[in-house]
Amino acid sequence: MDKIAVNTERFENIGDNCEFGFVKRALGDENGGLLRWARSSPQALIKGLNQRFEGLYAFENLSPFWDNVTQDTLYGFCFHTHMLSKNGQWCESEERRRELYRPEKEKIDYLVEKFMQRLADPSAIFVYKCNENIRHDDAEQLSQTLARHGRARLLAVRHTEDQSLIGHVRQEGAYLAGYLDHFAPYSQSDQFSPLWESVLGEALAAPRVTP
Repeated sequence: MDKIAVNTERFENIGDNCEFGFVKRALGDENGGLLRWARSSPQALIKGLNQRFEGLYAFENLSPFWDNVTQDTLYGFCFHTHMLSKNGQWCESEERRRELYRPEKEKIDYLVEKFMQRLADPSAIFVYKCNENIRHDDAEQLSQTLARHGRARLLAVRHTEDQSLIGHVRQEGAYLAGYLDHFAPYSQSDQFSPLWESVLGEALAAPRVTP
């Protein structure tokens, strides 16, 4: 896949999966982010923001989700992990899992701090997409929650068949809405639309709207 040409330093992936993480990789951006490779829902994000992610990734709240993915049951986020599981059961002893857990928890704590700093940056744009398309009410609530805890903006990306919208960004209520022709399948998140480039470029150029 050819590289696209938009600088992504101002963008932060917040879900719902790693598709935008792969977009950033195609741009040569390997900066870590709390949710760059995670699964998240608007409800998990709103709860996390309101609680400043306190207690995120506590050992007692982790349960098997996929073979190499664990779910934080306090918030609902899913993260890649070295604590392997199979058929919903851990493969290793608690002692071994705690050994594997410690560096993962340290990384999560660091990324939470980094996330909160980004949240305060008025030039930052937090990007959310889901293959079923985020509903307007959920995007509005998420944007308002972001605004209560920082100055970053929300870019909610959707897919559409409306040719007048594809590749473009417009203000919708409290957030920016971008439109693509399609999202990557969840099983092939790196097979994303090249029109991400156009959406990101327009988002960078979009003026901030004062409520």
